[in-house]
Amino acid sequence: MTRYAPFHLEIAACLWEAVLALRDRPAADPDALERALAIRRTFDRLGAETLRPIILSWTATIERAWQQLDDDCPFGLDWAYIGRWLAESVDWSSPHHPVLHSDAAGQDAAQAWVTSIGKEPSSGPTDIGGRGDHLALLARARSAIEYPENLANHARSELIAAIRGAEDHIERSPLPWPVQLHAAAIEHRYGTNIHAAIDEATLDAEIAAWCREWWKETGDERDPATLDDETVIAVYFDGHPSDGWAKDLLQVMPPLLHTSFASKSGETGRYCVLSTAHLTVQTAGLLDGWASWPPTERPIDIAASVYGWFIPTRSLDKERQAQLPADLLRLMAFGRSRGFQFLLLDCDGDRSDDLPVHDW
Repeated sequence: MTRYAPFHLEIAACLWEAVLALRDRPAADPDALERALAIRRTFDRLGAETLRPIILSWTATIERAWQQLDDDCPFGLDWAYIGRWLAESVDWSSPHHPVLHSDAAGQDAAQAWVTSIGKEPSSGPTDIGGRGDHLALLARARSAIEYPENLANHARSELIAAIRGAEDHIERSPLPWPVQLHAAAIEHRYGTNIHAAIDEATLDAEIAAWCREWWKETGDERDPATLDDETVIAVYFDGHPSDGWAKDLLQVMPPLLHTSFASKSGETGRYCVLSTAHLTVQTAGLLDGWASWPPTERPIDIAASVYGWFIPTRSLDKERQAQLPADLLRLMAFGRSRGFQFLLLDCDGDRSDDLPVHDW
């Protein structure tokens, strides 16, 4: 377990507090106000959870800078010095990632991206954990190009290795990091329509466009083109009790994250194929019945296949959970914990050693 000296923890705490002060309580001068707005844009873009480890990674740099000061420096290692250091040393112009000025950080500018207090950067290739990590790597590369004379050889090697690792990661995976996807299913007398979009507003626009196409069936004499999407959707489905629709926010995971499970089951992707033998015969009978019910009356969204059922793995409220048998809830939790959004339960699907098997 890594241990940190109290002095390092004090620096880290002061750093975070000082950044918040520069953001929320700037001095009454143009430079300070402009800096506060830039810091706020960075918080808005990255969020505190992503930004916090970046700011804390400056701990070692500020410690070295403070140790180089003369003994008669009037500033103590507190708000006065750290606030002044932040104001002089950090470039907040890019909302994607703040970077240290070369004149303040020297050769440490390219090394400021340590992952936590007291830890040095890895010397080998590293995978991209998310979009924020990719933006951070781009910021590091930009800083190295802008100030090549301040980049130490070992820092250059580390950066090259990180870029090589990112290239390999993106080349091996069609999706380099998890992406949220808004999805909807519309069930009607002719079948099921599936819609997906990156944001909810675009998804609602697709659903509303479908409703406008069948608007005459509502009996509403208003022109749907003059109504907003939310109204169009509500009016259409209120007037069509036989039709149903449901929305969900999905987390689309990179295929590489499923490598260990995929080695056991060849049919993986955004869904997981499992044997119906993991269900009891009683639960199988319930699924058969629910699949024939109107969508609005089912305790869970379900679609029947030729040899089984297609079900979502998303979490349910306690009221819905109480309507489902324990073996079905166990399967849904199994798929959800492994990053799958749906399960295809098929009589020819693979059996998992981690789940009970029922012979019927």
